[in-house]
Amino acid sequence: RFVQTHCSSHTLATKRFGRVKYTKPSSRSVFKSRLMQMQVNSDSRPSQEYLQFLTTGAQEYPPLPDQPSIIIGQGRIGSLLASLGGGKDVIVKRGESIPADHPGPIYICTRNDVLEDVIKSCPENKREDLVFLQNGMIEPLLRKFGLEKASKANIYFAVPKIGAEPKDGKTDTDPDGLTAATGKWAFAFQERITKADLSCKVLFERDFRRSMFEKLIWISAFMLVGSVHGNIPVGDVEKFHKKEVEEMIEELTMFVRFTTGCALLNGTVDRCCAY
Repeated sequence: RFVQTHCSSHTLATKRFGRVKYTKPSSRSVFKSRLMQMQVNSDSRPSQEYLQFLTTGAQEYPPLPDQPSIIIGQGRIGSLLASLGGGKDVIVKRGESIPADHPGPIYICTRNDVLEDVIKSCPENKREDLVFLQNGMIEPLLRKFGLEKASKANIYFAVPKIGAEPKDGKTDTDPDGLTAATGKWAFAFQERITKADLSCKVLFERDFRRSMFEKLIWISAFMLVGSVHGNIPVGDVEKFHKKEVEEMIEELTMFVRFTTGCALLNGTVDRCCAY
């Protein structure tokens, strides 16, 4: 399974390897042992969306501009988005109600483990305006509430602390940046973060899933290998254990293809290592 992104690195290593010495299995042996247990959960909607674009030349949602929004959470990301809103946003704190009559998007800037509570507390008429900014595999949760087409963003920028200048995740392989968004409010999110000189691509759902899985693979592979080798920084993982992390990225890429039907683009290993 993919690693839950909110686990600490110590817990991450202990769950996978316990207290024993880590012996890395070959990708071939792991692949063969698990292939028979896999169930393909392919999603045809992204393909249908892309076919519609080819025949009509238009995306499903018209571009919506940045506007006064609802922001749930006051951490680093939530505070950044609020600072770019000109003081016109509604900030929702823990336990507060989400306004049912507010016309703009609802940016969810919280941890994954409270997402279900946020969705349940959202008025039915506003659920289509939710914008999910979390890492990790949240598709099963979205399907549970019928929110498969909800707006989502895959964030590749960092905010060191509240109020600090954000740093864009541009790399040698992707000098235009890696942050991506999809859905009804994708263009509004893009417009807002560009006010902080941050890059953002608006993608079809099909291409966004690739971006999402690639980020999840990066987190899972680098955090796990780093934990096994003494909780070292990700830079040291790439520098001293590059072959090991590359093999894990390739293995996880295969699992994504066979368990979700989502084929990642060539160059996944290079992009992950560059980031």
